[in-house]
Amino acid sequence: MNAPRHAASRLRRELAALDHGFDADRVLATLHGVLDEPETATSLLAEIWPVVPPGADQDFIRRLSDVGARMLTALPTSLLLAAAFRRAARTLRAQDQLRLAALHGMRELAVRRHRDDDPGATAEALLDLATTYRAQGRLHKVVGCADEILETYLLHEHQAGTADALVHLGTLMIEVGRHGSAINYLSRADKLFGDLADRSGRARCLPELGRALWLTGNPAQAHREFNRALALLIGTDDTAAQRVRDLRTDLESRPPVNQQHDAATPPLVVRDHGLITRTHTVGSPGRDGPDPSRR
Repeated sequence: MNAPRHAASRLRRELAALDHGFDADRVLATLHGVLDEPETATSLLAEIWPVVPPGADQDFIRRLSDVGARMLTALPTSLLLAAAFRRAARTLRAQDQLRLAALHGMRELAVRRHRDDDPGATAEALLDLATTYRAQGRLHKVVGCADEILETYLLHEHQAGTADALVHLGTLMIEVGRHGSAINYLSRADKLFGDLADRSGRARCLPELGRALWLTGNPAQAHREFNRALALLIGTDDTAAQRVRDLRTDLESRPPVNQQHDAATPPLVVRDHGLITRTHTVGSPGRDGPDPSRR
């Protein structure tokens, strides 16, 4: 083992065990010593990010980030690099460095898109990126991530993932006030869960469908969906059943809602198999500026 690789191995052990204080200069020197060995540098980077202390020098953070960018060029499909980017995003998000957290979340997503072999892992990367976008108050980006999750599962013909993604996107549509769109997504999820004979998935979907129907001024249809959910839950998950009852009670305590539809909602794109894949008013990850992960 050459000297730089030996130093990197020793530093990795120390960081993992937290035996020593964080010496930023030593960390950078050791990391730069193995840049010509991308696998070694990536392995070290994955150990560094979780222990970067709050208040770390911004030049240090920038230089760590630059190393990650260099590794992405060298190892565009590395699972370890994807893990390093996830750890970076979580550390930076916890320290309220949200712009950089989003950047590293997009880098992880770039690896997942490049591999395109695990829709579940891609969905997890998008959910983590969405957490950063939500912390930034960029709800249109959160919806964009959910939209890409749905598209990813559709492209992989992953029915269970598609059903879950439809529920997730439908719930977000309720949050942003697009209740008609929510009904479309959630109704399709309900049908797909039925095709899959997935009772627990359907029980998660139906209360949200009921909520969306109630908020469009259709209480009778909403009660029907709540009752369908309760029929699936009573005796099998009484806690979830009580949550459905509580939701219904909460909605009933509110002023009546006049029947309404989404305002200025453009047509939805529907694929041949009848599943909605995209609405044009939501953003996709990275659409606000240049996105190297799409290259």
